[in-house]
Amino acid sequence: GESGGFVSDSPGNPDKFLESGLFGVPELSCPEGFQEAQDKALQESEQLVQKACSTPPGPETVMIFDQLSDALCRVADLADFVKVAHPDSAFREAAEEACRNVGTVVEKLNTDVELCQSLRRLLADEVVMNSLDPETRRVAELFMFDFEISGIHLDEEKRKKAVNLNVRILDLCNEFLSGAHLPNKIDKHILPEHIRYNFTAEGNYLQVAGLHADCPDDLVREAAYKIFLYPNAEQLRCLEELLASRNSLAQLVGYDTFAHRALQGTMAKNPETVTQFLEKLSDQLSKRTLKDFEMMTKLKMKLNPQNSKLMPWDHTYYSGILRAER
Repeated sequence: GESGGFVSDSPGNPDKFLESGLFGVPELSCPEGFQEAQDKALQESEQLVQKACSTPPGPETVMIFDQLSDALCRVADLADFVKVAHPDSAFREAAEEACRNVGTVVEKLNTDVELCQSLRRLLADEVVMNSLDPETRRVAELFMFDFEISGIHLDEEKRKKAVNLNVRILDLCNEFLSGAHLPNKIDKHILPEHIRYNFTAEGNYLQVAGLHADCPDDLVREAAYKIFLYPNAEQLRCLEELLASRNSLAQLVGYDTFAHRALQGTMAKNPETVTQFLEKLSDQLSKRTLKDFEMMTKLKMKLNPQNSKLMPWDHTYYSGILRAER
């Protein structure tokens, strides 16, 4: 509904929902609450940074880093979800701003030399490290890994450049994802009159806001597919800048490509492993896929014999019918 009632002790009463706030967080009963939640998180993080830098090496150091991460991420992750999921644009915009501001602070902390030194002192102290349980030791190593891939080893000017690139990447990702959901407009006279009612009218234009993949009318699916997915110059510009920024960041912090940086420390390890996995998966699935396409083709011939060639806008619709029949 309009209230976006994810959590409410009275689902039928928006006022009750607004009192409790999003997810039961009182500050988030209105869009302005995101600023309040953000400011609280940033104040808490400032205190924790000072504490981390002044605490002698020990298990408490890891706890402080964990609290620091939690203070920032619990606001950033929640805002990251609300900025795409909330029906109210004021909530989405406030969440997006909070997400960007907290994300910027995270990137700055990932290149904070003094903060890194406090963790480095812990990792260099063998007596203390040997006294830590395996989970705590692993958490400490993961935090150090975040510093390393963010460019902590660079000089101050390059560290600032890395932060700026990270923030620019956050902005470009958001811009691209938002643009991917925007409807495309077309002069209504281009489409046959009998299918126009499927789309939202706006003067002499029709808005195509999705693929209409479940619509039984072939022509509606075809029109939606071709119009909604029509190349967009602004989206391509955004994507090209995003890829260039990712590449610049990766090379600045010492990686061949952004893929190498993104996969470092993961189960996949490197782009070569991912490529091998995808190729193997593709080989294994090809026979099954052909079988699925044969089934869809037969179904289309049965339901639409005069126009029986399987097209890209048919897959979701006919596979849905097959699943329903099963």
